[in-house]
Amino acid sequence: MRTFTLIALAPAAVSAFAPKAAAPRAVALSKATVEDAVVDVVEAVIEDVDVKDELLSVVGAAVGDSVSSDLRDEVSELLVKMESKNPTAEPATSALLNGVWDVAYQGYAPGPLPSPTRPLALALYAGGFTPGVAGLTAARMLPDALADVGSLEIAITRDQPRVTASTSVSLAGLGAQDFEVQTSLEAETGIRLKETYASLKAFGREQDIPANLRYSRKLFVTYLDEDILVMRDESGVPDVLLRKGAPEGASLPDEGVPGDGSDEAP
Repeated sequence: MRTFTLIALAPAAVSAFAPKAAAPRAVALSKATVEDAVVDVVEAVIEDVDVKDELLSVVGAAVGDSVSSDLRDEVSELLVKMESKNPTAEPATSALLNGVWDVAYQGYAPGPLPSPTRPLALALYAGGFTPGVAGLTAARMLPDALADVGSLEIAITRDQPRVTASTSVSLAGLGAQDFEVQTSLEAETGIRLKETYASLKAFGREQDIPANLRYSRKLFVTYLDEDILVMRDESGVPDVLLRKGAPEGASLPDEGVPGDGSDEAP
């Protein structure tokens, strides 16, 4: 009788320990979910590239009053899209910030009436300019017949004073003259920087700015990658900079986080 009982229970025992067949519907749903996720990621990457390429195509070398209101609107919309997907965590302390940059776009808008003092006022009080550039903006207010101002170049290094902003101005009767402003740059948070003017060089002479007269302001790094740097001042005005001479595969700029001011030269 015991033998018959074991034989009767054998089929149940075999089925209990046999591997269960995967549910076809569950496998299909899982595969579809993975495929959808891959498609979403690819589309997001393509969109990011499109926005970046479009921004690069419109900013060009347009600076100051030469930028139309329509172009400003277009650049502003593209920046909002791009900044929301900033690939660099805590860009104000990133080594990617170091390097040589060309100022491709300055975001301040001219007033309803032409005013040679407005750009200077914006530079000194409202900002809207890349580090160091405020001190060079006055040269751009000279009449074309008196001065031909070259492009603005920004060099950022690890050691203080970190920023050197330079341009070349051809003055009537004096030929080409180099103008240079040096500023310190200190990271206060992962996106906020404090800039303080340190010295001015013009007509072959360098002058340190007295400590009690050194102008300082806050800047916010809203986008940073290997090619583009976007900075905004406290009023939200953006500047767009393009990295200079860094082909794909080239080594990155000096390693290390920005200085905190402790290593600034006396």
